[in-house]
Amino acid sequence: MADLPRLCVFGDSHYACVRQAEVQGLVDVRGVALEYWGHVGSRFRHLEVRDGTIHPLDEFTAQRFAKFNALGRTFLPAADFDAILVAGARVYVWRMFHRLLQRLSEGPFVSQGLQQRILTDSLRGQAGYRLAAGLAATGTARVLLAPVAYYTASPERFAATITPQMAAILQDKLPGFWAVLAETAARDGIELIPQPQETVVDGLFTDPAYAVQGHIEKQDYEHHNAAYGAVILAQALERLQGGEQALRPVIAPGKIPARTEA
Repeated sequence: MADLPRLCVFGDSHYACVRQAEVQGLVDVRGVALEYWGHVGSRFRHLEVRDGTIHPLDEFTAQRFAKFNALGRTFLPAADFDAILVAGARVYVWRMFHRLLQRLSEGPFVSQGLQQRILTDSLRGQAGYRLAAGLAATGTARVLLAPVAYYTASPERFAATITPQMAAILQDKLPGFWAVLAETAARDGIELIPQPQETVVDGLFTDPAYAVQGHIEKQDYEHHNAAYGAVILAQALERLQGGEQALRPVIAPGKIPARTEA
């Protein structure tokens, strides 16, 4: 184990699907020394990053994170790992995409530059993203980020959220949105893992095949199952085993808009 690349999965409750993918044997992880450090999202308000290390702000939070780590870690130093997969970590894209699609569907009032600025500021404004950027800043570990997946599709629950006008532009706009996030993340030293297209239905939702068990009864359209975790973990491992080629964000060719200065 000592000679294997060291990979840590860090996240909130959304990292559970990745852990379950390993537990259920859905992904071959024999090529890495795998460790987990995470807790439910409310505890993320009590974390800060200093000098490439995530520190809890109080002893209670430290012990909560330590409880779910095999080594009992009370803080997370990037330098202890070759790579860190930030899974979920309260980094949401559905809401920012939805708001921007809404504005674009109302008319040509949002320029390409403003779209980029809205997406960049929305991403960098999220606390979980700032933790990921702090880990990446020292350059001691590769940091990969898989944001929280889209809500699980439910025509009854989400019927009114996507207007016909939004639906008409959705397929054309979303690749560019992801491209802006990937480019922003790359500038911050982070490798973005966009939501895999095979898990997406109806443009802006996750296929119910990846929902947690009993999601309708639980009214849980946000979390996803081990099958989804397996897709994310497999993509992360593929990048880590793919050398320098994998450093480039996985996005559609020609979809990165020209960069605009803030």
